[in-house]
Amino acid sequence: MKSNYEKLNTLLDEVLPSSLGNCGPSCAELLDLLRREGRRRRSRTAWVAVMALILTIVLWKHAMPTKTSLAQTPSKPAPLAIRQVNDEQLFALLEDTPAALVSLPDGTTKLLILNP
Repeated sequence: MKSNYEKLNTLLDEVLPSSLGNCGPSCAELLDLLRREGRRRRSRTAWVAVMALILTIVLWKHAMPTKTSLAQTPSKPAPLAIRQVNDEQLFALLEDTPAALVSLPDGTTKLLILNP
């Protein structure tokens, strides 16, 4: 009668292949697989670096101000001259525009301009 150890070995021999050479990739195949994976990663890293460089150059060129000549620079606007006008002068400035001065109950006066 066989011992449990012998039965287990017999069962393992039936289930598993006898030569372990066919169970997976060989050493050479595994090394080739690792080399290809390394090349793929380096290639992807290189493409990402190139794209980042191109994007940086494009954004840098876009952000840099263009050189303008003195003829193209706008001149300073003239300072605003503010002066007080009375009611008659205000209506003279408005000429043909329908306008009215309205006194409110709180003592303030508002200018109403009608836009037909």
